[in-house]
Amino acid sequence: MDRTAATAYLTDQYRELSADAKFDAGQTTSAYDMVIDMSLRYLGVQEEDLSAAVVAQADITKYIALLNYFALKRFLRILAIRFDVSVGKGALNAQRSQAYQAVSALLKDAEEELLKLGIDLGGGPSFQMGRINLDFNEPGWRGEEWGYGDFFGW
Repeated sequence: MDRTAATAYLTDQYRELSADAKFDAGQTTSAYDMVIDMSLRYLGVQEEDLSAAVVAQADITKYIALLNYFALKRFLRILAIRFDVSVGKGALNAQRSQAYQAVSALLKDAEEELLKLGIDLGGGPSFQMGRINLDFNEPGWRGEEWGYGDFFGW
């Protein structure tokens, strides 16, 4: 999958959001170029190779998931400045934040899809398995079973 195919995919998938954001052709091209570049970087493409990179067949699923994630993230930033309007004690009520909430849910789905594909962008909660031994706080514990008795002089 090359840049032209990626741009066509993004244009087709996000046509309505782009129109709603009132992007002109230049803004759309700029936004999608950034999305494509970030996606390629996460796939390990070197900076000097970004403009001519072609994604191998084996990585296309990851590439499309990354494209979706970064495109949704871009639209979410644009929609973040929208707010709800209420005029005349509820006579006119415009809910403009609905689009932000919908794109937020889509972005969360995109993050989960990336995690399933083995790509952790570091935005979600994570933990690391470990073990803590607090037996030294227990009365009567002397450590003989682990060989610490000689060390501590017991």
